[in-house]
Amino acid sequence: MVGCHCLECGDPAFGFSRLRCPSCATNTIVPFSCKGRTICSSCGGRQMAQTAAHLVDRVFPDVDVRQWVLTVPRPLRLAMAMNAELCREVTRAHIRAVSASYKRRGQVILDRQRQEVQGDPKGDPVEAAASVPDSLVRVRLDVGAVNSTQRFESSLGLNVHQHSLYFDGVYVTRGPFDPPVFLPTGPLKSDEVERVHGDVIKRIRRVLERYGLDPIALGLPPRAGDEAPAEFADSSEDEQQLLDFGDARDDAFFPALKAASVKSLVPFGPGAGQPLKRLIDPDLGLAFQSSGWGSQYVPPPLVMNAGGFSLHAATLIRKGQRAQLEKLCRYVTRPAISLERFEVRPDGMVSWLLRKPWKDGTKGFVMTPYQFLARLAAIVPHPRERQLTYQGVLAPASPLRDQVVPRPVVRKEPKDVDVADEDVSMGLGEPPKSQSYICWADLLKRVFGEDVLRCPRCRGRRHMISVITDRETARKVLEGVRAAARRSSGSLGGGDPSSPGPSRSPPAESEVRIPMPLRQGRLDFGK
Repeated sequence: MVGCHCLECGDPAFGFSRLRCPSCATNTIVPFSCKGRTICSSCGGRQMAQTAAHLVDRVFPDVDVRQWVLTVPRPLRLAMAMNAELCREVTRAHIRAVSASYKRRGQVILDRQRQEVQGDPKGDPVEAAASVPDSLVRVRLDVGAVNSTQRFESSLGLNVHQHSLYFDGVYVTRGPFDPPVFLPTGPLKSDEVERVHGDVIKRIRRVLERYGLDPIALGLPPRAGDEAPAEFADSSEDEQQLLDFGDARDDAFFPALKAASVKSLVPFGPGAGQPLKRLIDPDLGLAFQSSGWGSQYVPPPLVMNAGGFSLHAATLIRKGQRAQLEKLCRYVTRPAISLERFEVRPDGMVSWLLRKPWKDGTKGFVMTPYQFLARLAAIVPHPRERQLTYQGVLAPASPLRDQVVPRPVVRKEPKDVDVADEDVSMGLGEPPKSQSYICWADLLKRVFGEDVLRCPRCRGRRHMISVITDRETARKVLEGVRAAARRSSGSLGGGDPSSPGPSRSPPAESEVRIPMPLRQGRLDFGK
């Protein structure tokens, strides 16, 4: 079931919508999507653009935004992938550690302002405290963040990690009836990232101990007096402990599948347990070795990598850079599949290219179709498991949310609209801009700068005239419109129907365009 719906995405044989230009009587068929947002590149890209546009237009105020990325050890990734509740608790520990850092830095700034108001620090402390305005004593500090849980990495393996977009500051509320005021916390330093890194490990350790799990077996660094950690790939006892909760049931299939995905092993078949076949460029590997990149690598500022945990906080979007912020939101909510890196080879094998080559020269992996689908199945989240959550003032129950998020702009359409008017983006049927849903045509125009509802022949506005959902009806309609297109091209003497500008004499039959989905090739699963 993982791959069946994706193969139907964009295929008009499974249903379509029919658009018509009233000016030149040109019909266009738009196939349906499969709604498989986890593994379908087309539907996942639509969801990515929709979510990013919603975050920029209706969630993030015009303040500095910093990205915090937390990567955990491989044993803990597997445990989080198999237990949704444990994944939520680990995510909550990460959120609380970063939020505590912002509140701590915000309190330092407020204390500095309080000292400036008090004046001479050598004076009477009682008189100085009495002279401090009540607005600087009874204040409330709140953070704002959007957290996205990603379950994949560049190799398409299972890697549960966190991407958090934080307001680079805190909201200060000085009274129950005063509006919140944003207070920037100043430049972030590497020692603060290191402190947050240690705090995250401590909080996650407490979570694992509360669940009765061994932190050392799950990849956490040992404390003073603890035994040395065992290697994840060499200890079957530790591995069994990882599989002993969550998805693990009698004769369960997914625990072993996810464990093989974490370690990039063949999950089943004759070569089960063996490493996946790689695409290796020897020249690239020699270039990395000769340059000494691996031994001389120094982590950049605001990046902490120790104890199996990696915390990255070097990405900052300044106030007013809304286009860059939307691009970052697309990166955080991107789908796992990219057709540019996927290819079906002539021998029936599937090749998947890495986003960046590894230092040993590895550029990608080669798998059978079943192994490829098994790798996709391993990164699918549990049912009703939210991958995008809102924290602090952006939480749904926060009383400050309505005072922080930007107010939606509702645009009213004019009553008399010309179908050939290029300034009208959607026509009379457009929903109000206050709704969170953004229609398909607006997203394409926003992301790619292309107005798909504008007719290329006469520059008129296309309108939907019918929706076909029954497969048998779709087959008959497709056969009819193809026959009409052939008769129309014959009556026009083989002219180019896509030439711009309306023709003076209308064709005998309306032209029909059937866009077909981009295909890299069909997967051959045998008999």
